[in-house]
Amino acid sequence: MKIKELKIEREGNGHDLFIIADGVKIAKRGHPGTPYAKAWVSLEPGWTVVDCPDEQAIEITHKGVRVH
Repeated sequence: MKIKELKIEREGNGHDLFIIADGVKIAKRGHPGTPYAKAWVSLEPGWTVVDCPDEQAIEITHKGVRVH
């Protein structure tokens, strides 16, 4: 079975920063001064985005499977 390759993008509008997978906003960066500061907030069920501790990268999972 071939796994579809996802197109992952990072988009900002000057106020918010999003992670987009195949055109769908899956996560939003938490704002400073909120409980979600420096964290990614999931916008779609099953998606998780976390910062990698030793890299300037992120890890994206969908339903528990790493996709990026």
